[in-house]
Amino acid sequence: MPEGSNIPPPTTQDDIEEYLTYLMTPVKQPNEHYTYGEDLHWQIEWVIRHFKECGYGNNHCYMTVGRPETLYFYDLGVNYNESVSVKERVTGGIIEDYRRSNEWNGKSNPSSQCLRGIDTWIDDNKLHFWVYFRSWDHWGGFPVNLGGIQLLKEYMSSEIGVGDGCMVVSSKDLHVYEHTWVVALMRIGGLVGKEG
Repeated sequence: MPEGSNIPPPTTQDDIEEYLTYLMTPVKQPNEHYTYGEDLHWQIEWVIRHFKECGYGNNHCYMTVGRPETLYFYDLGVNYNESVSVKERVTGGIIEDYRRSNEWNGKSNPSSQCLRGIDTWIDDNKLHFWVYFRSWDHWGGFPVNLGGIQLLKEYMSSEIGVGDGCMVVSSKDLHVYEHTWVVALMRIGGLVGKEG
């Protein structure tokens, strides 16, 4: 926020660092339908290992959030359950084993993951991200999401042993919810009688 402004910042460094943990672990709170970390946590380590072991000249280290079946998260007339196991071919060791369902969608507002993927590539000895959100809350999500994903990129680039590169981010639906309009308008100077 501009210095001297009385507008509360949309996030803090502490929030961003906590969000990084949310991106990197599968922990889900009782009131959460999903977390990005459920899908990302094991892919992060795979991408790091792949770049370190196989080199940088590839375009297949895309980390996916959600699955096609998450469309059923919105369907109140369908029960959706899925179990997925990712196993090592040689040893049979389980890399990731998880279950997804829409059992909660009759009790609350159904939704699916807004973050849908993070494409990664290394160019000029730097790790770059291309991030896609299908829908994005400009005030409540954008700042903490970008901060956390940037910290994730810094962590991964450090683990791989390359520099921190650029991040390209896109969304077809960047929006501001009604409960934050006043603050957002104050920030851009569009509210008559604004303070700060």
